[in-house]
Amino acid sequence: MPCPYNYGWNNMSETTIENRIKPEVLAQPVYRVKTPAHRIKLNQNECPWDWPQALKAEVTDRLAETAWNRYPSLIPERLKVQLADRLAVSADQIIIGKGSNEVLQALFRITLQPLDVVCTLSPTFAVYRLLAEQHQARLAASPLSADFQVNPDDLSDRSAEARLTILCSPNSPTGTLVPIETIEQVATNARGLVVVDEAYADFSRVTALPLLERCPDLIITRTFSKAFALAGFRLGYAVMGRELAQEVQKGLLPFNVDLASQVAAEVLLDHTDLVEERITSLIRERDQLIARLNRLPGVTAWPSQANFFLLSTLLSARETFEGLAEQGILVRDVSGYPGCASVVRVTVGTPEENEALVQALERMV
Repeated sequence: MPCPYNYGWNNMSETTIENRIKPEVLAQPVYRVKTPAHRIKLNQNECPWDWPQALKAEVTDRLAETAWNRYPSLIPERLKVQLADRLAVSADQIIIGKGSNEVLQALFRITLQPLDVVCTLSPTFAVYRLLAEQHQARLAASPLSADFQVNPDDLSDRSAEARLTILCSPNSPTGTLVPIETIEQVATNARGLVVVDEAYADFSRVTALPLLERCPDLIITRTFSKAFALAGFRLGYAVMGRELAQEVQKGLLPFNVDLASQVAAEVLLDHTDLVEERITSLIRERDQLIARLNRLPGVTAWPSQANFFLLSTLLSARETFEGLAEQGILVRDVSGYPGCASVVRVTVGTPEENEALVQALERMV
């Protein structure tokens, strides 16, 4: 079958970069996050609390006892068993990646042919579009309502013929949930695989995991970057049916998860009581902060089931972003996302950081 794309490889005497890189990649902007100088960082949905030194010492002590000149486990079996116990699934239903983004990248790579359809939401996590474009796929985006809710019928229609459907729940950047009954409807009707990105599910206490028993084409991805506060280590995983997991594992390179990330995750999974305490505290902070901000004149903070929320003021999104940045508070300008022209995204911080945010907005409005 002839390739439907001409990358300029017929004329190898030309040495320009345009003749070496796929046009879909050349057309994409470089992924960047605007990061001016700041004292409070509320722009990347990170956990606001670092881990205690005693817990860090436990990680480093375990690392010191291992051989650094040897490869890590080909498959992190101990970590899979720990996760299986936490999630009430079988270890052979789990695959481990270098962040959930690596798992998503593998899913795009092993499922898509040029011109296949990828269905997702709009707005949603920008990486889905980037991956679809890089694999020459067509995007079928189901628009959210004005208050960022899913249209179940539209989503079901668009996903019916999609080779891959990916739903972020709670969704980024909106913080809203895809209802479980909608996920089941899509997973039942879709032609291809359905992926639910549950990076923020710990903050909603809602998960599609129970659907795995009756939806064989469903995959759920998770990350250690958010509730587990391991953004600096890059570790994620996916849960699915056993046979599907065996095939998806082929899309990941051997020895893909480094020793330090494995050990850090194993230690944290031995301290899930502390993780749960932090999740509870952050949910309380989120709800209190949103309620307080909505009492400020001219300020709207949208309800959220994640560790972030959307915020608008009487100013433009850019003016809100810059006004907070001038006071040392860094949020995310998401006004370029469909339906988000007037809003910024704010990560829930510590109580002290949240208080500083409220005071800064009081000065602005």
